[in-house]
Amino acid sequence: MKQEILSYFNLSRVPFSKEIPVKEFVMLESFKKYADNLSILIETRGIGVITGKSGSGKSCLVRKVKDDLNPGLFKPIYICHSTSSLVEFYFHLSEELGIEASARKAKMFRLIKERIWSLHKSNRIHPVLFIDEAHLLRNEILAELRLLANFEIDSYNALTIVLCGQESLNHRFNLTCLESLANSIIMTIAMENLKTEETISYIENRMKLCGNSSPVFTKAALNAIHQTSSGNFRIINNIALASIIKAYNHKSQMVEAEHVQMVVTR
Repeated sequence: MKQEILSYFNLSRVPFSKEIPVKEFVMLESFKKYADNLSILIETRGIGVITGKSGSGKSCLVRKVKDDLNPGLFKPIYICHSTSSLVEFYFHLSEELGIEASARKAKMFRLIKERIWSLHKSNRIHPVLFIDEAHLLRNEILAELRLLANFEIDSYNALTIVLCGQESLNHRFNLTCLESLANSIIMTIAMENLKTEETISYIENRMKLCGNSSPVFTKAALNAIHQTSSGNFRIINNIALASIIKAYNHKSQMVEAEHVQMVVTR
């Protein structure tokens, strides 16, 4: 966004972007509930699932909770190489754990398990593995995760695994080959789109955090953004940002519903 547009609306930076710092996340009621549940999963230790439509805020949730983890108590590991083969998956996991990767799957599996056990038992640091875009994982990788979390003859949780993906991920757990993994899932967090009041609160708070505490979007514009986005975070961001630019081009001091309409019907 050009500086003159930001200045026109008294903004210090772009208000609607995926580059929002974690400390500036707007803790909406629903988002706080998801974050609290994810924190409980991590403290409980085990395997959990986060699902939601594309753009519903799953990655933001992971970023928030991951950033809040005490580094003296937890070691967060984030992986998003979901289309990899099992060997490539272990290669990436080995890198994240500071292990020299091997061409042999069995050796990497053993070294990864030893590293996780050492972190948890000896260093008193609990590893938390976040896997984004998990709906794209191959079945062989999903099935292997159950083995990766098996410690002390399946009597001890030394690793928390958080699978984050689109809603189709849940359907995969009905497969016979993934029955063991499905039976090990202790929590599922289903993220839904925002309600009208949350969409409005999100937009207004983002504007304030970026320098303008005065109303910029009319009530009709806010309602139009919610209606056209269905409360989806990513779509809200895209429409709101494009509507600001459209209002600037029309030299309007406020973002009106007609500007939103121009954006969505382009």
